[in-house]
Amino acid sequence: MRHTATADDVVRALSELTDSSASIERTALHSLGIGPNDARVLRFLIDRTPDDDPVTPRLLTEMLGISSAATTALIDRLADAGWVEREPYPGDRRSIVVRATIDPASPARRLLAVRHASVALAASKLGAGDRRVVADFLDEIARAEKQHLDELAPEDTASRTS
Repeated sequence: MRHTATADDVVRALSELTDSSASIERTALHSLGIGPNDARVLRFLIDRTPDDDPVTPRLLTEMLGISSAATTALIDRLADAGWVEREPYPGDRRSIVVRATIDPASPARRLLAVRHASVALAASKLGAGDRRVVADFLDEIARAEKQHLDELAPEDTASRTS
């Protein structure tokens, strides 16, 4: 019989998940020879569905919070490695669309998708109400962390300039 979970149980479980995610990320980055932003872009691209809007360099720039020049360099790196391709944007020759070219059966794609697959499997075992509770819980953590980071950032900047 399972006992009622305490707040400490939840904190411990989330800490273990964070540690596991960091380990998976280190393994993926090392195995694939890519950086964190490269992996984030590749995951974003392979998670796209045919109904999603095309991915443009501008979208990637906004998502990553980096300069357009850094985005161009990132896309160049991924294209040179054969991970992505550029195509003309439908109806606008001045823009491009970035698409992943990773074979769905490749070990690289499976490695990049470990987190997504693990979360999808665990979520499939929950009822709809429980999924809503978990999603709200995780959203609340993300909001709180962003708020704390925003509150700490000015102090951090000020302490470096003193």
